[in-house]
Amino acid sequence: MTDSPVHFGWFLGAGFGVQGWGDPTYGVGYDWKQPAVYQDAVRVFEGAALDLLVIEDGVAVPDTYRGTAEVNLAAARFVPKHDPFPLVPYLLGATERIGIVPTLSASFWEPYTAARLLATLQHFAHGRLGFNVVTSGSDLAAQNYGLDKQTEHDLRYDRADEWVDVVRKLWRSWEPGAVLEDTANGVYADFSKVHTIDHEGRFFRVRGPLNALPPEEDPVMVQAGASGRGQAFAGKHSDVVLALASTPERMKAHRDQVRQAAADAGRDPDAITVLFVVNPIPTRNAEETASVRSARAELTQAAIDEQLQSISYLTNVDFAAFDLDAWLPSFETNSNRGTLENFVRSAPAGSTLREVLTARAKADGLAIVGTPTEITDRLGELAEGSGADGFLFTGQVHPAHVHRTLDPLVPALRDAGLLRRELPATTLRGNLAAR
Repeated sequence: MTDSPVHFGWFLGAGFGVQGWGDPTYGVGYDWKQPAVYQDAVRVFEGAALDLLVIEDGVAVPDTYRGTAEVNLAAARFVPKHDPFPLVPYLLGATERIGIVPTLSASFWEPYTAARLLATLQHFAHGRLGFNVVTSGSDLAAQNYGLDKQTEHDLRYDRADEWVDVVRKLWRSWEPGAVLEDTANGVYADFSKVHTIDHEGRFFRVRGPLNALPPEEDPVMVQAGASGRGQAFAGKHSDVVLALASTPERMKAHRDQVRQAAADAGRDPDAITVLFVVNPIPTRNAEETASVRSARAELTQAAIDEQLQSISYLTNVDFAAFDLDAWLPSFETNSNRGTLENFVRSAPAGSTLREVLTARAKADGLAIVGTPTEITDRLGELAEGSGADGFLFTGQVHPAHVHRTLDPLVPALRDAGLLRRELPATTLRGNLAAR
C-alpha cells in the first residue's frame, strides 16, 4: 500500500452521449441530453475529491463492424454523441475546484480556433480547464471532414506536434502586461506587446496574434497515445497521460516509457501525471462478487458483438470478417495501434479470435470487482507495484451508476489513505501538483 494519497479522476468514456442505456434505472429522473445530469455527477466527483473529469468525444457514426451501424445504434455505443464543449460552462458553474477536460481532435480542429476557444473557457474556469488532445484515427471521421481516409498514423502525430506549438504561440502572442486598462489615458492594451506569430510550418500557416485575451495559465493538456509515437508526443507535450494497462508490470512499463519520452524531450518527468483507467465494480460480499464475475465472463453473442464492434471502430478493421474459431492473423492498423496491440495480446500468440475474446472476458480488462475493501487493496497494490500517479474511474454518469460506484468506495479509499478528503487547490494544475 502506498503511504500517501494518489490522484483520482473520472473518465466519461461515453462522452456527452446516452447515459445508462441497458441499466434498469435508465431515464429515471434524468435526461442525458440536458446539463443537469452531468452537473449532478460532477458535484459528486468534486465532493469525493476527484481531481478531474475527462469527457471523451468522437465525430462519426460507426459502421465498420459488419458494414452497418445497426449494432452501435441499437446499443447506443459511440453514438449518439453531442459536442462536449457547450457542456463545459455548465460544469464549471456547478463546481469550484475540480478540473473539467473536454476532448478535441488536433486532426480536425484548426489551431487558431482551438487556441481561441480554450483561452475563452479558461477565463471562465479560473485555471480549472484541461483539454484532451486526440489525433482521430477513424476513416469514418476523416470522411466527415473532406478526406477519403485518415492521414498516416505517425504523420498525424507530426501534425499534432506542430498544432500544439501553434496553439501555445498564439497564447503567448500577448506579452505579460499587455493589458493596461488605463482609463485615465484611454489605453486598454499596449499595442507594442501584442505580436503576430507569423508561423509558417509543414502543416499550418497562422499569422496571429490571437484576438482573444490569452489565458493567465495554460489549460492542462491531457493525452492518451499508447503507441511509441503517441508516447513520444505525450512525453513532449502532455501534463496528464491517460493509460490502459491491467497489471502492475504493464503499468510500470508504460509509465517508465512516457517518463523517458519526457526526459528525451528535455522535460522533467515529474511534470507528467500518469493516470491509469480502471472500472471499479463494488459488491457487498463474496457471493455477489462471484456472481458478478461469472456474469461478466460469460461470452454471449451480445458480449461478442460488443467487443468486436468496439475494436472494429477503434481500428478501422471489420472483425466480423474473421472466423471466430480460426487463428487470428497478424495485421496492422493506421488507427489506434496501442488499442489493437492491447486487444491482440490478451491471449497467447496463435490464439483464435474466440480465444482472445474469452481471455478478455475472463480477465475483464480494466474491471476490478470486489468489496470496497478489496477494490481499495487492489488499487493500492497497483499503485505501489507500478509507481502510478493515480487512476481514472471509467463509467457513465447516470445517477445510479455514479452512486453505486462512489458511495461505498470513497470511504474505503479514504480510510486506506489513498484518496484525499478534499481538493487542496482551486486550479487543476494546483491539485495535480499536490502529492
